[in-house]
Amino acid sequence: MFLSQLNEDNKELFLNLCGHAVMADDVVEPEEMEYLALCCHEMDIPNQLPDISTSLNDILKDIAKSASAYEKNIIIFELILLFKYDGNYGDEEKKFMKPVLDKLGISIEKHDEMEKAADKYMSVYNDICGLLNV
Repeated sequence: MFLSQLNEDNKELFLNLCGHAVMADDVVEPEEMEYLALCCHEMDIPNQLPDISTSLNDILKDIAKSASAYEKNIIIFELILLFKYDGNYGDEEKKFMKPVLDKLGISIEKHDEMEKAADKYMSVYNDICGLLNV
């Protein structure tokens, strides 16, 4: 949705962050891989598997250093959408999100607002898809 606005380095960092995120609950759902493909398309980068060889901590340090506050908000919002795309933003995924929020300086209140907005977005998105897929 907003990923095209990230700079090139942050696009790659976001994708690698997503690699760690999809492993948060130890289950890689097909919907999560579908969402990653959509993200790559939106960011105009080749559809590729995320590189998870870099530690989550190092990825977050790099994002914290290189991303603007606006880009950090985009990253968090899109990460929430990734988690919600399979219909289940579970406890393990929320647990994963805590250090991400901390490292990027995003409050839990801001996260909660983004989560509510993501719910609205997903509802409208699903309604539109239903209309298009007659």
